[in-house]
Amino acid sequence: MALSRLATIPLELQEMASSELDPFDLLSLSHVSAYWRAFVLNDKRWAEWFSIITNTSDETLEEVLTRLNVLDMFPKRTLVYRCLLESCTVCGAYAQQLFIPHMKRVCDKCLPGDEFSIMPLSAALAKYDLRERELYGLLTLESVDPKRNSKRPMKLVSEAQAKKRSAVRKYGTEALLTAHLECKKTAARSTYTARSEDYRNAVSTRTALQEKGNLEAAEAVVLGHTGRKIPKAFPAYPPILLQSTRTVDRGAACFASLPLLVVGNTIVVDPCEDDDDEDEE
Repeated sequence: MALSRLATIPLELQEMASSELDPFDLLSLSHVSAYWRAFVLNDKRWAEWFSIITNTSDETLEEVLTRLNVLDMFPKRTLVYRCLLESCTVCGAYAQQLFIPHMKRVCDKCLPGDEFSIMPLSAALAKYDLRERELYGLLTLESVDPKRNSKRPMKLVSEAQAKKRSAVRKYGTEALLTAHLECKKTAARSTYTARSEDYRNAVSTRTALQEKGNLEAAEAVVLGHTGRKIPKAFPAYPPILLQSTRTVDRGAACFASLPLLVVGNTIVVDPCEDDDDEDEE
């Protein structure tokens, strides 16, 4: 009853009262009712707090998310809240890294774990026998690798999410997924072996005819399994059998934010962090 009466007071007084709340209190207020949720979401301070979040390279969170092409994927209040947290979601230790695909804090010790593995989208599709449309809703980062000659962004996804949210959901259970992949690999390996042998035999026959000077017969040699002419290239190795050798730095999906302090009803960057950097120099 008290909260319903509070919603009837003039908007100016509501804004004045909410301006005294810090981010954590604002989020708590947003859970009270649909009215207060909408009220908190319209608070302009979320954008102000979001704009001051920077990393150890003096790059703002907004710049990083823009570079990864995921700026519009997260509400600003969620980003601010996650950057205020300092505990690793796995072990509870201090964590400076924000793992963007999961929007979770993670420490340097836990980051190498399987949960935080990232891989190229093409490799995930091949490894788990998926189509790109089946990864709909999965956060995809776009990162330009300076070591590659191509300036075209490489699409990256969380392997854990690709497996659990898409592959396991598609096939039912992890055991069924494993069984399906093994069947696909066995079939792909058998098909590849047969086509490779067919290609070698056809090339060998054509070469023998060419050496005998029977060029017309050599040109007429075709593949046994399709009846088509011999292609120029050897049969491609099935993608599902390929082990991805392209290593992706997990730091490309992380944001190492400078510590933030809640001072009264606002947020500031921890000044002690700058002092520590000067001492190290």
